Amino acid sequence: MKYLFTLICLIVTSSAMAHEDHALGESVHFAYHIAFWSLCALVVYKGFAWFKARNISKKR
Repeated sequence: MKYLFTLICLIVTSSAMAHEDHALGESVHFAYHIAFWSLCALVVYKGFAWFKARNISKKR
């Protein structure tokens, strides 16, 4: 549960920091959002894959 809370806090904090500075320009700001959410999706995918592999190895 503490890992989930930490992850949520990191996402909220990073999202808030991304919106403070619009000096980057709209296209760079949009690219930041794409990179940020892609990284979040990759972390979630890797987490699920890791837990699945861990559960399979425990059953053997």
